[in-house]
Amino acid sequence: MTSIKPFQATDLFDINPVNLDVLTENYQPFFYLQYLVDWPPLFFKSVSGSVIDSSNGSILRNDVMSGYMMGKTEGKAKEWHTHITAVTVNPTYRRLGLASFLCEHLDQATDQEPYNTYFVDLFVRVTNKLAISMYHKLGYSVYRRVVGYYGDGSNENRNKLDDNHDAFDMRKSQTRDVKKETVRENGEKVNVLPYEVVF
Repeated sequence: MTSIKPFQATDLFDINPVNLDVLTENYQPFFYLQYLVDWPPLFFKSVSGSVIDSSNGSILRNDVMSGYMMGKTEGKAKEWHTHITAVTVNPTYRRLGLASFLCEHLDQATDQEPYNTYFVDLFVRVTNKLAISMYHKLGYSVYRRVVGYYGDGSNENRNKLDDNHDAFDMRKSQTRDVKKETVRENGEKVNVLPYEVVF
């Protein structure tokens, strides 16, 4: 059984098995701690089951971290939104719908007061087809392609696409966006440079 619990500073000691993925960004400890200070309700973990000692059947640990979500709110006026900074799942618990569960929990938490955001957004590598497919199923669409988002900042040409360094800015409108003004069709064809992404 999986449940959601607040992320604690001591969870940083247990985060490595969850972060063992080439597509998961790894941050310095102070970055995680800053989220705990600024957006504690939007930084949470999923816990699943127990670790059993195979030699004698005793429980070694309860509530194993199976994944986590780092979210925040930012922007002004119609750009007031929820941002998914990181969502990742321990490889042992993948293909069970856990990442979707974490995303939906964040959507629900910020679709109401005190947040009441207009949309949820995230950045995903254009080559991460599995994640893009999952976000599409959750109702996200591509808003724009950020050329060189994962690069070194040397590309100044928004039309010089590079699948290894570009990201899709994907969005899902929330209830507050009644007219769906924060999303667009054919966002894959809208190219911007990283410095042009401002909220």
